[in-house]
Amino acid sequence: MKHLFSLLFIMGMLSVYAQEASINGNITDENQLPVVYATIALKGTSKGAVADENGNYNLSGLKAGSYTIQFSGVGYETVTQQISITANERLELNITMNSSTQSLDEVVITSNRVRETLDEVPSSVSVISPQQIENLGQTSTNVADVLLEVPGISLSTNQTSNTGQTLRGRKMLVLIDGIPQSTPLRNGNRDINTIDPSAIERIEVIKGATAIYGNGADGGIVNYITKKTKAAKSFESTTFLGSTGALKNIDKTVGANVGQTFSGNIDDLGYVVSGTFRQTGVFRDANGEVVSPYYGIGETSQYSLFGKLNYDIADDHQIELMYNYFSSKQNSDYIAEVGTYGEIPSIGVIGEDLSVDQGNRYNHNAQLTYNFLNIFGETDFKLNLYAQDFRTVYGYTVSFYDPDLGFEGGQSSIISTKMGARFNFNTPYQMGDLSGNVLYGVDILNDVTAQELMDGRPWVPETDMTNLAPYLQLKSLYRNFVLKAGIRFENIGIDIPNYTTLTRYNTGETEPSSGGVAVEGGNLEYNATTFNVGLRYNKWPVFKPFVSFSQSFSIADLGRTLRSATENTVAQINSDAVIANNYEAGFNSRLGKTHFSGAYFISTSKFGATYRELESGVFEIARQPERVYGFELALDTPLTDDLTFGGSVSYTEGKLDEEDNGNFDTYMNSDRIPPLKTVTYLSYNYNKKLNARVSYIYSGKRDHFEANDSGDYSYGQGPVSAFGLVNLTSSYQISPSTKIGLGIENLLNNDYYNLLSQWAARDNDYIKANGARFNLSMTVQL
Repeated sequence: MKHLFSLLFIMGMLSVYAQEASINGNITDENQLPVVYATIALKGTSKGAVADENGNYNLSGLKAGSYTIQFSGVGYETVTQQISITANERLELNITMNSSTQSLDEVVITSNRVRETLDEVPSSVSVISPQQIENLGQTSTNVADVLLEVPGISLSTNQTSNTGQTLRGRKMLVLIDGIPQSTPLRNGNRDINTIDPSAIERIEVIKGATAIYGNGADGGIVNYITKKTKAAKSFESTTFLGSTGALKNIDKTVGANVGQTFSGNIDDLGYVVSGTFRQTGVFRDANGEVVSPYYGIGETSQYSLFGKLNYDIADDHQIELMYNYFSSKQNSDYIAEVGTYGEIPSIGVIGEDLSVDQGNRYNHNAQLTYNFLNIFGETDFKLNLYAQDFRTVYGYTVSFYDPDLGFEGGQSSIISTKMGARFNFNTPYQMGDLSGNVLYGVDILNDVTAQELMDGRPWVPETDMTNLAPYLQLKSLYRNFVLKAGIRFENIGIDIPNYTTLTRYNTGETEPSSGGVAVEGGNLEYNATTFNVGLRYNKWPVFKPFVSFSQSFSIADLGRTLRSATENTVAQINSDAVIANNYEAGFNSRLGKTHFSGAYFISTSKFGATYRELESGVFEIARQPERVYGFELALDTPLTDDLTFGGSVSYTEGKLDEEDNGNFDTYMNSDRIPPLKTVTYLSYNYNKKLNARVSYIYSGKRDHFEANDSGDYSYGQGPVSAFGLVNLTSSYQISPSTKIGLGIENLLNNDYYNLLSQWAARDNDYIKANGARFNLSMTVQL
């Protein structure tokens, strides 16, 4: 490693003096106005740039030769030109782009480790743009709600936990700039709400099983891409002020949002620094009743600090440093008055909580990225060094009663620390009409995760995982065909110390009901090879089909297995990994300004990862074979120059082979499989000043399970009723520097229960959803 860095340093210093070609220019629209933040890419390479707020751009560090350069931007038709450039030439290329409804093939994604458009990806991808994040964030300050309109993702829970918010019926791997936020060694379902929306530039959702970022992406990945400075001046300030509250009984519901961002570019240095504080008031349902604070996000204080530095060492060398801190703590004046499932909702009443503040106590993420263009030949090199330190605290429960130690109850906490490195090489190639690139490298990750009670009692031992994964990905472009194929080799070792399972008592009893098992530790090894292959055809804009096969590798919540172990050695624990196979066929279509896309998928796995509740109330992981299948459709079309209509449909179903005989005849629980979801919206934009958007989210019915003789349902099997939700967002640019916004969640004040409240079939979780809430904001940019 030391010699590698020395080599990189020496080559970087030599390249400072190299004379290489560059391209620069200005991008304007048909009215000679600058096209702000347009994307410039050289096809077949990893090189690209983003225009500044005046439409100026610069591409440097180029070798002599012929290139295909592409200009794209939100709301503009893509422009593609063939150019030739000689050594030391400074080519000026000014471009005019015509306004248009954005096409899918113009969207650039980076979560595949290289810059590429959606037309180069033979699989389903959703990208939430900065404008969409702003719109969706106008109705909720919870980042989980920003994902609610993405086809294939379940609706959020209105809680700190994202239990049940799956992607295509399987768990997703959540990332911040490629840094894993999920805790697969002890899945605590707190990974989605780990960043403030103000720090996010865009969100990329890659659907279907994938191993591109390693362990835990059976349903796909959600990558939060953080902001990067776009200011064309040395200093720019953006101030955000906001207030939230309930429209039905506003008493004690008012909250505040304050944010400040500074950004700019000074010569070769770009920077962005921001801080945000959000405080929510009491949440109330449609009748004005206080929503139960059980794992709630009402009366929550949320802190966020974000910073990023970009420095161009030379034309071929760039370095970037990112840090993000996020904390969310609930300090409620209310306690839960537990209702009766199916009859009386749990509500909040004034009282003293015995617990310490629950929520994501802290989440630190740091990453150093180093880019070396043309490290040898035309091969580009990227190094990512990252670290994450995370802790989340759960609510107080009497289930941790221990009379011998004098504890009436307790709170659990998951602590996870990750450190990793990614060595990424990208080599483009051209052979006649055939072009593309080969992406290869190695990922190294160390993940140390434990679960303990706040009073110090260990529940899940400190589990130490090391993952080494070489990989290779080939992309070939031949005329109108795009072929991608890849392979990844997973090598995982997990060290588990000797430990004793937590002793549990039923309340009031003096003899333990479970736990106290001395477990001999050891080492678990997982070795697997995962593949992917996909083909796309782009000849006809009206119909661009693709087919793909991909695999993922994940460990099925080892911590839950360890904490309830009944065997005295780790070697006897059933901990086989899950290999998920995703088969998919889909298409993208453009007919004039109308865009339509769809996909059908089947996902299978030999071993499952579904929770099953035993008669004792203890959960275990069912390991039966699984089959998940479904489809997604999305439409976007302008009705007039100012009015746009769009929508999507998501359907997912899943079944188990309980007898392991090839018959998938048992429905999977609703904590994994959501009901039908549809989204429709109307968006109005007048003169680029007034923007208003009304959306309708419909969640269907799912009722596949029978109650037992006592009339009770097992966890995850409660009947789910249909409901609908209307949201409104609006903003107005009152001056070049000032914009005001108003968002209303649940505009019609519909009285309903969230999905988790219904399928969990537990009294504590039987909580009504929020009634109508407002979010008023003002943004000033100087």
